Amino acid sequence: MGFIVEEEEYERLFPIVTTIIIVLNIVIFILEIFYIDILINYAFTPVEFIHGERLETLITHMFLHGGFLHIFWNMYFAYVFCDDLESVYGHYFFLLFYILSGIGAGVIHALLTILLDSVFHTGISTIPSIGASGALFGVLASYAVFFPKRKLRIGYVYGYYEVTAWNFVMFYAIMETIMIVFGAFDYVAHTAHVGGFITGFIIAYIYKRMGKVRIEKKYIVEHD
Repeated sequence: MGFIVEEEEYERLFPIVTTIIIVLNIVIFILEIFYIDILINYAFTPVEFIHGERLETLITHMFLHGGFLHIFWNMYFAYVFCDDLESVYGHYFFLLFYILSGIGAGVIHALLTILLDSVFHTGISTIPSIGASGALFGVLASYAVFFPKRKLRIGYVYGYYEVTAWNFVMFYAIMETIMIVFGAFDYVAHTAHVGGFITGFIIAYIYKRMGKVRIEKKYIVEHD
């Protein structure tokens, strides 16, 4: 995955919630370096959730990361995509949306891993998961709902290619769905990614259909 450049953006709210989310994740990541127990105590484990244990980790896990590249790419995606949604939703609802996407990712991740364990006996439901990726897949899904025709430039070694936000996000979602089975042993929580995507898409679709979009601009929030 290369760097992403969006089409020219519109006048928007200052993304205070997005900024706080990014800063908070960075601060916690620095603390993890000195206090490794943070990862042990606040990671989300599906089998614990199924038994009603440590339910608070449904929220805490989305602020933890396992390495520099993990947090770098997650926070880069947050920087690129979250600000626009914060302007669409408004500060308070965007925060609620972000948290709900992360929770939805965790719940669906737990249910799917338990199901996969019952069929393939992989043991993945006992593996703790961390990261903002689930919530950010909710962000990507919502972005595709509100800005389906917006052009994104995806950079790579020899230049860049241009794709609509809808096609970019749908491709990503399909690949993650495929990887639920074929990437079962790569230690990436693909089920959480799909869970966040489903949650974010549902929230955004209902919000848009209800006519709750906060900012209306030509070519920005496209209605059917």
